[in-house]
Amino acid sequence: MALTLDPEDTRGRIHDLVWSGFHADADIGWMITDEYLDPDELTPEDRAWIKAETTRACAAKRAAEAQWPVQTEYDRLEAVFAQLRSEKIIALHRAGNTLSDGHDDVREQWRAAGRLESGIRGCCFYHAQDLDGAVRSGRLYLAFSGGMIPEIAQRETNTVVVGRRIVELLRDAGFGAQWSGNINERIEADLGQWRKRGPAA
Repeated sequence: MALTLDPEDTRGRIHDLVWSGFHADADIGWMITDEYLDPDELTPEDRAWIKAETTRACAAKRAAEAQWPVQTEYDRLEAVFAQLRSEKIIALHRAGNTLSDGHDDVREQWRAAGRLESGIRGCCFYHAQDLDGAVRSGRLYLAFSGGMIPEIAQRETNTVVVGRRIVELLRDAGFGAQWSGNINERIEADLGQWRKRGPAA
């Protein structure tokens, strides 16, 4: 029986999930069958194809990981984020699926940290769709802001400072970084390629 799913599209989604490095191998299959596709419409042949394709993709990535340097592009990016956090700037990986989701995640952390009393002065994040783009192209778009203070003028000034600091740290880490200086535009980080080791099996 012919497959009812779109092999090219589904293979691409499997690739993005596997090579993002954020998901355990055992989770990829159900993320495809239960989240990306409609489980009620899948045939036994579809499920067998998904299992085989997922197994193949996971094995290919594990083999590639064995050849990677000890410190990958993701590790260097996380070092940038760690420095931002040490400077009271919230820095989040894979924050939701959209910019709105990401800002919600930032607000949640800001509230948990104590709101204005926390001393947090800004944020930096990318969301899941940005991650998909980075997996395919090596380029990652970073959103940022100058904190949750109510004074608009001061917040905008802070946002410029935070944006410049992010660009500085990215370049110090060996990445290309482009930003127009417009606080309504995101920073483009050229990572070269996206390499993140997956969770331990």
